[in-house]
Amino acid sequence: VDASTWYYDADSDTYGNASVSTVSCSAPAGYVADNTDCNDGTSAANPGALEVCDGIDNDCDGTSDEPDAIDASTWYADADSDLYGDAATSQPACTQPAGYVADGTDCDDARYETNPGATEYCNGYDDDCDGTVDEADAADSATWYADADSDLYGDAAVSMVECYQPTGYVSDSTD
Repeated sequence: VDASTWYYDADSDTYGNASVSTVSCSAPAGYVADNTDCNDGTSAANPGALEVCDGIDNDCDGTSDEPDAIDASTWYADADSDLYGDAATSQPACTQPAGYVADGTDCDDARYETNPGATEYCNGYDDDCDGTVDEADAADSATWYADADSDLYGDAAVSMVECYQPTGYVSDSTD
């Protein structure tokens, strides 16, 4: 009358297999009172486990490798397919979703030619995502020469490298 049902716990995780049971007044060796183990072949899977990215249903909720897995990666949307994603549009997942990348440093995910690995050009965009537009080290910047006397001929000894012509400077260095 005082006997209980006990469930075999093959993986010793304190959760038993509902399909393997015995009735006894006390727990036989290897048996437990809980019958909610979803995978008695591994102690990594039971209702008390945390979900991890390993291909099994660790927490016994019917789904494996969910986005809330403790070791899920953050993936960033890459709308322009330049391999740099938009930090403002991300999602956690165990495996890389289509259209997402691991790098979230794109400053303009609508332009393929704008990303942290791009070359800066004199074009009105921050091509290399460094926070500065058309800086002096742009690939197509020019050398300008000081024209102190405004005769349209510059001094080769006084120059600046800039994207656009600075006031008081010219492109000719033959003064």
